[in-house]
This record gives sequence, C-alpha cells and structure tokens, in this order.
Amino acid sequence: MTPLPPIHDPPVLGTGRLAFLEKVFLGRRRPTDALRGVELFNLRLLRELASLGRPVLLFLDSSWRETAESFLADGARPRAPVRIVPVNGGGSGLAAGLLAAVAIRREARRSGPFETLLLGNVANRLVPALRLLRSGRDFRRMVLVAHRETSPRFLRAVRRLPGHVVAVCGQIAAPFRAPDVAATAHVDYGILEADSFHPAETPRPPDAPVRFVVLGALDNAWKGADTALAAFRLLPPDVRSRCELHLAAYADPPAFPDDPGVHAYSWLDPSRMPGLLRSMDAMLLPSRDEGVMRETFSQAAVQGMLTGLPCVYAPLPVLAEKFDRGGGIEADSPERFAAAMARLALDPALRARLGAEARATALARYVWDTGRFCRRYLDETKNHSQETPAAPS
Repeated sequence: MTPLPPIHDPPVLGTGRLAFLEKVFLGRRRPTDALRGVELFNLRLLRELASLGRPVLLFLDSSWRETAESFLADGARPRAPVRIVPVNGGGSGLAAGLLAAVAIRREARRSGPFETLLLGNVANRLVPALRLLRSGRDFRRMVLVAHRETSPRFLRAVRRLPGHVVAVCGQIAAPFRAPDVAATAHVDYGILEADSFHPAETPRPPDAPVRFVVLGALDNAWKGADTALAAFRLLPPDVRSRCELHLAAYADPPAFPDDPGVHAYSWLDPSRMPGLLRSMDAMLLPSRDEGVMRETFSQAAVQGMLTGLPCVYAPLPVLAEKFDRGGGIEADSPERFAAAMARLALDPALRARLGAEARATALARYVWDTGRFCRRYLDETKNHSQETPAAPS
C-alpha cells in the first residue's frame, strides 16, 4: 500500500491573532526531558498554524525557548510568525500563567483584543489566569483542545466564555456539555503528520517471527506492559517460539534474560516510530483504568492503525470505539490477550484483514487537519452541532 498523500488545504490566511496557553510550556523543562504526547501535538499545531498564516503569541517558560524555536523552525516557511513571550514564574506554572494573563491584557490594550485565546489543554494551574482574563475584553473567543478530563474548578473558570471545546473523546467532552456551559463541545481529534504512518511497502518474509508491539511510556503501570508480558508467556511454547514481543519504550528498560523473544527499548525519538511500526505485525493495547491515570485518546493506537497493524485491545471505551468497524480483537485478561495473539500469529490472512480495517477507520476518523480546525473553530461565527463526525463519542 502506498503512503497516505499529504493534505493540501487551501490557504487559511487570517489576520486574527491567537494567544496560546498550555500548562506544560509554562513550567520548567529539563534538557534531558523527552517530548511526548500532548507536547509534540501542540508544537506541531503551532508550526502548522504559522504555515497557514495565523499569527500566534506563545507564552512559555524560558527553559522551553530553545526547544520551541528549534521545533518551529523545522518545517515549511511560516506565513505568519509565532512570537515567543517568555514568562518566568520561578518554576511555578500557576505564577507563569498569571504573568501570561497580564501580558495578554497589556497586548490587548495596546493592539486590540485577540481573536482567540487558544488553550492547549485543561489545567488547574491556569484557573487564576482564566479568572483574570475573563474579567476583561482581551479576546473574542476561547478555543480549548481538551486532552484530559476537566476538574470542577477548571470548568467553572471557562463557563459562559464564548467559543469551542475540541475534545479527544466523548468522555472528555461530556462535562462541557452541561446546560450552563456556553462553549460548544465537539469530539474532533486525530494525529498530526499522519502521512508518516503507512503499511510497509514490502511484506515481511513468511518465515519471519511474528512481532507484537506495545507502544507508549511503559514506565507508567496503567499502560499495561505487564499484561502484555504475562500474555506472551502464556502462549503455547510452539507459538511463542515463533513470536517476539517488543516493548517500546521505557525510561529505564528492564532486562528479560529468560525471555529471548522479549525486546525492551529505551525512549525512542518520534521520528523513529513510523519505521518501528512498519517492522511489526500486530499491536497490543493493554492499557487499564487506574482512576486518575487512563487513556483518553491513545495516539499509539491510531499510529498502529494507520500502519495497518491489527490490534488486540483492552475493553476501555476510548479503545473500543476505535474498533467498532473491525480492525481489532478485544481482550480483558492476560489469558484472552494470549488467545488473541495466538490467533493472529497463526493466521496471516486474519492479520491482513484486520489491519486493513483498522487503517480504513483511522484514515476516516483520526487524521488531524489544521486547516479544517481553523475553519471550524477559529473562523466561524455560528455554533456547530454538539458533535462532529470525526470520531464517535
């Protein structure tokens, strides 16, 4: 199969200025910290906004400046600037947020209100800043990209602000749909740079080991790497001898001297992920709900789906909704993970069919388009319906 062609949107040139606030960028960054998940998404979003002619003021702690400047420079020539405004709260994201709010107000008084206050995620540490900003006329609308569940405090801080909440799943959108919250909530999300993820051009040899991969920050217990390992060890010996389990990645990868088929990786640069996934045969998604830590979207799942990998997934709603049109096998225990892995290992035709179904769903639902985002949420003057067709709630 050929790679997904790049998205060519018509120019989305706009003069409306955006002020961008995100909790992580307002805190201290250590030089050894890896860029992950939401951080990468927001930096890519900022880079694409600039390429589409959207002037942005980005507020961040000075420890982020070099990383942000390097990332933003690594792309197409921008049609509008991303102007970086350092706000140093002495390591306190709450203080940095307040300083950013003061800077937004000063800029609005000097040059007129911002068209949009763009919030990169929910965050209690931004509540004081939002309370300050909502008392003035510093922006015309708020657009929040909600990756995680909100708190009652944050919900109160944004209630009755005009604008939109763009949530990664229905569970995240639900609190914003209360009658007294004026912002319109949508489920509309996907991954950027989706064209990097596509099936391998050349099939792996039929006698090659069947490779299963678990992808994510696996030091977090809720990612379920232990479930995948237990399932691998439960495979019948004759099946396990033909399989490999790849665990990517850990901050401090464990060793498995008694399991030569298990391969643990240290942190991988995001640029290596597409190639790694194309070398695999199936993906395991054993995440579990541990209360405050849970999957809210699973970019790893979508990356695997776009690569054409069949998936064995835990019965979390945010995972199950991705396979409502096929593409995966649900499993709720190590024993059932092992049974599904054995089926996939022994049936190449099943792997191919499920992988094609998974890719079709991901292409239809989970590819982020910044031009569409601009047209739907930054430019519109009328409210959309409560749900967009990009993803199920």
